[in-house]
Amino acid sequence: MSLGPITIKLGGVAGEQVESIRVVARAAPPDTVVVHGGGNEVERWSRRLGLEPRTHDGLRVTDAETLEVVIAVLGGLVNTRMVAHFGSAGRIAVGLTGVDGAILRVRRRSVALGEVGEVIGVEPRLLDALIAAGALPVVASVAADDEGSLLNVNADEAAGAIAAVRGGTLMLCTDVPGVQVKGRVIDHLDAPAADRMLEDGSASAGMRPKLRAALVAAGAGCEVWIVDGRSGSHLAEALAGNAVGTRVTAA
Repeated sequence: MSLGPITIKLGGVAGEQVESIRVVARAAPPDTVVVHGGGNEVERWSRRLGLEPRTHDGLRVTDAETLEVVIAVLGGLVNTRMVAHFGSAGRIAVGLTGVDGAILRVRRRSVALGEVGEVIGVEPRLLDALIAAGALPVVASVAADDEGSLLNVNADEAAGAIAAVRGGTLMLCTDVPGVQVKGRVIDHLDAPAADRMLEDGSASAGMRPKLRAALVAAGAGCEVWIVDGRSGSHLAEALAGNAVGTRVTAA
C-alpha cells in the first residue's frame, strides 16, 4: 500500500511500549505526525487522587478535577516521556498539545461528558513547519475552545481529524490485532459495516471512537488501518506498507 503522509495514533498499552515507539522512530517516514492519548495513565493517576474514572460510549467522562489530571498527565508526563523515547531512538521529536498553534479547534461536546471537546477543525501549519524542519510532531489530545477553555479530546478522534486534513494514511494503533467479529480479525471493513457495528453495539467501547475516527479519515480519502500497536513487528510491517490489521474504507 502507498502510505503518503502518515498520522499515527498511539495510546493505551501501545503508547506505553518502548519498542513500538522505537519502531515508529526508525521506520516512519519524515512526513509523520504522532497523536497520543494515555487513558491507562490517566486512570492510574485519577485513582491515586481518589477520582473514579467513568466512560460513556467509549469516551472519558471528564469533570473539572479529572480535566486537571488529563492535562497534567497527557500534556506533561506521557508526552514528555514519549518524546524522550523517540529521542533515544534517534528521532528529533517535539512535544505538543492540540492547544499549540491551535492545531485542534474544538467545541464542548455534551453536558453528560463534561469537559470534553469535539473536534471541529484542524490547523496544520505548525505541524507542517516542524516536519519541514526535520522534526517529528508528537501531539497530546488536549485542546482549547474558542473561549480558551481547556478540554479533553479523544485521541482517536484527534488523529482522525488531523489525518483528514493532511491526507495520506491514518494508522490507529490499538491493543488488539485489529477489528474483531466473533473472535476473528477481519482484514477489511467498509463504512456501512462499520456503521452497523456502531449502531448494534457489536463494536466494544474502546473500538467505537476508533471506528468513528477511521470513517472520518476514510471519508476524506485517507488510507486507514487499525493495527496492533503492542507488537513492534506488527507495527513495522504496517509502516513498511504491508497489509496487517484491519483496513477501513469509505465504501
